Formats: sequence, C-alpha cells, structure tokens
Amino acid sequence: MELALQRIDRTRLLLPALLCLVLLIYIPDGLLLWDDWMNVEEFSHGPLMLAVALYLLWARRELLSSHDTRGNWIGLVFCLIAAAVYSLAVKAGIENVRHISLFLMILGLFVVFGGMTYGRYVLPSLILLPFVVPPPAFLNANLTYGLQLLSTDMSVALLRAAGLSVYQDGNIIDMGTIKLAVVEACAGLRYLYPMIGLGVLLAMLFDMPLWKRALFVVIAGIVSIIMNSIRIFLTGAFAEWTDTAVSDGFFHLFEGWVFFLFSFAVMLAICYLTLNKREKATLGDGVLKASVPAAQQMEKPVRLGPILGAMLLCAAFAPAIVMLRGIEPEIPDRRLFNSFPLKINNMIAEEDVLPKVEQTILNMSDYFLGHYRGGEVLPITLFIGYYDRQSAGSTPHSPRVCIPSGGWQIEELTETTLKNGAQSVPANRVLVTRGEDRLLVYYWFKQRGKYIANEYMAKFNLLWGGLSSARMDGSLIRLSMPIKTGMTEAQADAELAAFSEELFKVLPVYVPD
Repeated sequence: MELALQRIDRTRLLLPALLCLVLLIYIPDGLLLWDDWMNVEEFSHGPLMLAVALYLLWARRELLSSHDTRGNWIGLVFCLIAAAVYSLAVKAGIENVRHISLFLMILGLFVVFGGMTYGRYVLPSLILLPFVVPPPAFLNANLTYGLQLLSTDMSVALLRAAGLSVYQDGNIIDMGTIKLAVVEACAGLRYLYPMIGLGVLLAMLFDMPLWKRALFVVIAGIVSIIMNSIRIFLTGAFAEWTDTAVSDGFFHLFEGWVFFLFSFAVMLAICYLTLNKREKATLGDGVLKASVPAAQQMEKPVRLGPILGAMLLCAAFAPAIVMLRGIEPEIPDRRLFNSFPLKINNMIAEEDVLPKVEQTILNMSDYFLGHYRGGEVLPITLFIGYYDRQSAGSTPHSPRVCIPSGGWQIEELTETTLKNGAQSVPANRVLVTRGEDRLLVYYWFKQRGKYIANEYMAKFNLLWGGLSSARMDGSLIRLSMPIKTGMTEAQADAELAAFSEELFKVLPVYVPD
C-alpha cells in the first residue's frame, strides 16, 4: 500500500512538469497576446479575466485531493488533437487557433492524470480563457461591421424619437450641423467581449440549470449592444444640444467608461431578477462549491498507460514545435501591382488609391485598385488585395461585411461560376442597392493557387494546407459594376463575366498559381 502511494505521488509530480513544458512552448504566443492586451482596447480586459480564471483554480483546489480513472484515455485523445491543431496553427500562422488548442491541451493533461475529477477542477477556468484572447480576425471583422450598422440603426431611431432631424448613410449619422461616424471603435466590441465574459462569470456564481446560465450570457450580449446604441444616441444628442466638442476627447472616453459600468449594473440587475428564491440563496456556490463526493474520497489505482502516452507526446511535441517555428514561409515570386495592365478586355483603367486608414486596417502586402472604362459600358472597378503571408490581422476582409458599412443593402447573395479557360472558378455574386442605385459585385479568394468562394472555407484551407505547403499567401479579387437604368442584371453579369475571362489571363503573374 505504501509503495502504491509513493507511485501515485510521483505520477502527480509529472502533471505540473508537463504543464510547465507546454507553457514554455507557448511563450512566443503569450508575448503576442500581451501585445494585444496593451495595444488593442477591445481586448484590454484580458488580464482581468485571466486573474479571475486563476482565482477559480485556487477556489476549487479541494478537487485536487482526489482523482479517478474515468476518462484518462479520453484525456490523451484531447492532447493528441490539441497537439495536431496547435502544430497546424503554428505552420499556418493562425494565432487564435493556437490559443484554443492550448486550452484543450491543458484540459487533456488534467484528465489524463486525474480523470473527470481533475476535468471538473480545471474546466470552469478554461471556459473563461477564450475571453482572455482575441477572437479570430474574420469573426472580429464580421462582428465589427455588423455591430456598426446595428448600433447606427438603433441610435438613429432613438435620435428621431427624441425629435431630432437625422439622415443616415450607412454608418454615418448626418444631423445637419455635424456628422457622426460610427467607426470600428464605436461598434461596441469593447463592450461586448468583456460583458459576455462577465456574464459567463456571473452564471458560474449561482447553482442553477444550464439553460439559465446560457440565458445570462445572452442577456449580457443584448444589454451591451443596447447600451452602446444609447451611448451613441447621447453623444449625438449632446453634440446637437450643446457643443460638437463633446463628441470627442475626454468626454467621449469618460462617457464610455461610465456606460460600461452602468451596463454591467443593468445586466446584473436583469440577471438577478430571473433567479428564483432558491437560486438567489446559492450566491457564491455555483462552480466555487467544489466538494468531492464521498465515493471519490478514496484513492483509486493510477493508469500508467495514458500517463506514459502524455509524456511521450509532450517529449515529441516540444522539439516539433521548435522546428516548425524555424521554418520560414515560402513567398512565391510575383510581379508588383505597379506594373498591372491598365487595359483589359478593351477597357482602359484609371488607377485609384485606398485611404490610408483602410490600408492600415487591411494590412496588405500589395494591392491594385482601378476603374476600367470602355465605350458606353459603366466602369468596372477591380480591386485585388494580396498578402504574401497570412496571419492574425493580415487576412482578406470579406466584402459581404464591409459593403453594408457604405450604406449599401445586400439584396441578393449567391454563388456563381466564372470561366478561366477550361477551368471553372467559384465566385460570390452580390447584388446591392442604395436608394435607386444598384451595384453588382463579384468576389472570390485565391489562396496558394486555389480559387475559393466561401470565406470560412478559405480559413480552413489556410489551416489544413499547412500540412502540404510552406506557402501562406492569399488574395481577395473583387469586381463591381453599377447597373444603370435600362440595363438588366443579365447584361451586367455578361459584362463582368467577359471581363473576368480576360483578367484570369494576366492574374497568375501578380497572384501566383
């Protein structure tokens, strides 16, 4: 018996050792995360959520006094999946996936060494950790543009209800004397992310059904969106009634902090009202109540198989990641867009330049923007954004989320097929309107020589393609054309299709196959 207890103690010492090894591997990603915390306001709440996650580990430490063998092998499966996904994410340069796979690796190691008891110990903290790290860039962009328009619509409705004259053009609020732009920073993400995280934490503090915990999270999201719209409304109202200067500077910043605290108080009050008397009495229990059932108080035999598997995995994982990080991405040879043909399909281009702020947001390696004109045909605008290596913050932005920010409404979005010689190329066909104006847009992605229409498939291709290629390059190609009065959609489709056929002939030199 004494020999068995010594063996148990020795195996338990392996868990913190393997966790330290995994965290050591994670240091380069942790430095990137620290940079996001310090420089991106939407994620400045990260250190606070990390501190709360660590406190939950301390509060539930009683669970470490016992363990079981349920799920040990499942824990090893978690570790294998996490190691594979982390390796692919390092290879493909996708920072956010690395964070998530790290959390899965930590959960897997705890389950390997202590079964479901250890899994119960660490899971609440891991649930909070996704709120510590930035979400994927494409999800962030989708949320930003969607919330910009939603917040603008709601604040305009409130301004009109207050008797103020307002004209809305996309995310621009025109009040006559002043114009308010609901820019990305006003979209509400800096409210939404920490509020949902606080909603999750609040849901953990009470002993209640799972559906009610989910309700707390939904309430947190709804309150943050509504309160952000009220903040924009008050900014516009004060600017109209007093001085336009109140919409900038200290007042704007102060108003944001006050409204965040007020939003949290409103969310807290609404959530508390949804609780019954018994649930209110459980405040502080929830996940903090971590007593071990009597049946698990006695030590159970340790399964050495999963533990040896975890040790071998970590021993192979560490040098493999170091080797993968040392592999430089392959950047294919290509011509710069400053030599891009200004004549395509007998149409002559007038080159254009993106505003500096858009260039900063898109963070492209190279781009081309031109308006091709010829005969009586309305101009066809061609935009190509190229990335020689894609990573977090440096990936193509989907037109379906940025088109509406210019005041356009998406009337129809379907997938079509273009001809590239004998090859068929999938593309997105978007019909948008703004008042009486109509615009037809085609766009698609070219990634490591492969044509892709779906944005999410492009992200998956970037991750999965890391297995077979050292290339990380990719591009967005977008064609757009106004549909003039008397022109049918079929005619506009034919014009864009004919232009794209000629475009495909010159494209590989600038966006490599």
